[in-house]
Amino acid sequence: MKRNRILISLLSIVVCTTIILISCSKSNNNSSTPPPAGNSDPVLTNLGANIIVPAYQQFATDATNLNNAATAFVNAPTANSLSDLRNAFKVAYKSWAAVSEFEFGPAADLFMTTHFTNAFPTDTVTINNNINGASYAIDGLGNYAAQGFPALDFMLFAYGDDASLARFTTNANSNGAKQYLTALTGSLKDKSGKVSSAWTSGQNYLDKFEKATGVNAGSSLSLLVNAFVLDFDVNLQNYKIGIPIGIYGPSTLPKSPAKVEGYYSGTSSELLIAQVQALQHLYTSGAPNALADKVAATNAQKNGGSLNDAIKSQWATLVSKMQALPESLSTGITMDDPTITDAFTEVRKMTVLLKVDMSSALGIKISFQDDDGD
Repeated sequence: MKRNRILISLLSIVVCTTIILISCSKSNNNSSTPPPAGNSDPVLTNLGANIIVPAYQQFATDATNLNNAATAFVNAPTANSLSDLRNAFKVAYKSWAAVSEFEFGPAADLFMTTHFTNAFPTDTVTINNNINGASYAIDGLGNYAAQGFPALDFMLFAYGDDASLARFTTNANSNGAKQYLTALTGSLKDKSGKVSSAWTSGQNYLDKFEKATGVNAGSSLSLLVNAFVLDFDVNLQNYKIGIPIGIYGPSTLPKSPAKVEGYYSGTSSELLIAQVQALQHLYTSGAPNALADKVAATNAQKNGGSLNDAIKSQWATLVSKMQALPESLSTGITMDDPTITDAFTEVRKMTVLLKVDMSSALGIKISFQDDDGD
């Protein structure tokens, strides 16, 4: 990611509000407390209770398992415990893909956003400095690009099996590596647990979410659709595929295979599939109270047919294209694998359907700003 753009966004957010962050250097209306409203909307009830809350609960469970695996590894670093830790990391990373589209409310309040959880490429210089004794705050603004899943990806996979194990056992700064590892996993565990709890207990954000009806700015549907579209348009389209293959809006850039998500673990394609399937699930699940049903109820048209049918068909196409990607996305980019550009073409089609057609049909204003030209 372009760190100068992210830093500008972070500084703007600190000036405007100290508790709300947005995804991938965009400004979004993600207030944690929707305006009061009357009765619940059955679509919001379905989305909140059956999709968002279970996704957060699963992520909290997987983040806890990751932290437990990290603790077990630190206490007894062996090839087997390293393998267990790596597996737990992959499970939790894919679980993150199912909640990254909900960056509003508790996630924004508690800084469990893409900025702090999935800023890639990770800052390897800062990570190594922190391991070697530099003073750091694991969740600090100055450490945002040296934490989360990309930092773990680097620490656990960048050096191969033997060298990775040595980093935590025989290297001069092995204790620092152990401390940093558990600080990273502990932060993910703590944040995910707090966000999950905030939806169902404590502030009971789920109740507020269900009752903040309508489509005005600050309503639950507006917050969700903006976060949903931003996650697809900015995080997935631009940063996970576009910039690595050398395309940013109308601009052509040098190819950057090392800028893919999950670069060191080689999980880029798996993570893309997980994210697209999670977004598809968010759109289609829970009939007759799915987001898709709300779009269908508008009777909006696309190319002479139902807009809802066009969106559902494009989800199916997109999942198929993602599943055809090479196992190593970075290697595929280097080798000009045509399946990657094919997938990107379908991603761009879906961006228009969601960002332009769906939002217009629902009467929701897309409030985040970007400069990629779509």
